[in-house]
Amino acid sequence: MRHDDSASFSPFPAPLGAPYRICPVCERGFSAPKVQRCCSTRCAADWRRKRRPDRKPRRFDLTGKKLTPAATFDVLEDDAEASWAGRGSYWESVLESVHHRKTTSSLGIAGHGTLLRVEGNTLVVRHGFTHYPQRQREQHYRPRDRALPERIVLLNCDGAISVPALSWLAKQGVSLILLDWRGNLTAAFSAEPTARNATLCDHLYRLSSAQAVVLAKRLIDKKLAGQASTIGAFPGSIGRDKSVHIIQRERDILAHASTLEEVRIIEARAAAAYFRLWARLPMRWVGLGRRPVPLEWFNVGMRASAVGYSNRKATHPSHAILNYMYAVLQNRVAVAAARAGLDPSVGFLHVQQPG
Repeated sequence: MRHDDSASFSPFPAPLGAPYRICPVCERGFSAPKVQRCCSTRCAADWRRKRRPDRKPRRFDLTGKKLTPAATFDVLEDDAEASWAGRGSYWESVLESVHHRKTTSSLGIAGHGTLLRVEGNTLVVRHGFTHYPQRQREQHYRPRDRALPERIVLLNCDGAISVPALSWLAKQGVSLILLDWRGNLTAAFSAEPTARNATLCDHLYRLSSAQAVVLAKRLIDKKLAGQASTIGAFPGSIGRDKSVHIIQRERDILAHASTLEEVRIIEARAAAAYFRLWARLPMRWVGLGRRPVPLEWFNVGMRASAVGYSNRKATHPSHAILNYMYAVLQNRVAVAAARAGLDPSVGFLHVQQPG
């Protein structure tokens, strides 16, 4: 190693591959092989002893926007117990500060060969095969992972779920939803370990007709308000204005309803006006030369199904997607009701039976 006083001053060291560069310690220029960082052994020792620790990111109190000098670690090392406690508290605070899960995140899984298992303390999600050729796809989630979804939706899957995986999902607060090929809710696994509030449920069982009408009118009024807000975003047309007027008229009639039968009739009339406007919206398709579609699929169409009398057996793709979203929403409402201590099977607007 040698010194070169004729070099120009520069506060930054040059890359290791440069034949002529600046020493990061004494800031002198020198020529040396690629592997040599400093101009002399003295500067290299000074670099390892002083300069290198200062270039590392400082630790502790990052969540409080405070930087602790590296010299603080010498004091903490004198007391091993205090050191471990301080470091543990720091990492716990970092986990709390960065743990922001999206409230509407979900993970959809479909196909044959689906598998949910736990390896170590990591959840392994193996997606099924839906077409050929296809590569096996796996996702790994650690506890309190920021990418961890709020719910996992299994759509007509063929596979297995291990008991440790169910326990892992419960600890992380992740719900599990099982849907059939029609999009109907088959089963739901709630991660909320709440007990049924017997007193509150008994009050609902003994709900008087007048109290039931008041609750039903509140629910249906919010539903009609949401329908009017949704179609209000449609392009301006006579049909849109007519549908908004009909829904607003039904809301005014709803305020004077006195029985549950009247509330249900008002809800049905408003729903007919709402979906009548949706039926005229066009749908665009690609690849019609290879896979043609029926003529009625070029519009959204009505809610009525061509199979059976129920809208749940949708034969139109747009309404099949809508039923799928309704099933997910139904699960979220059931989880919220169970969290509040309510019994999701108790109903007062329609009848007290499953579905």
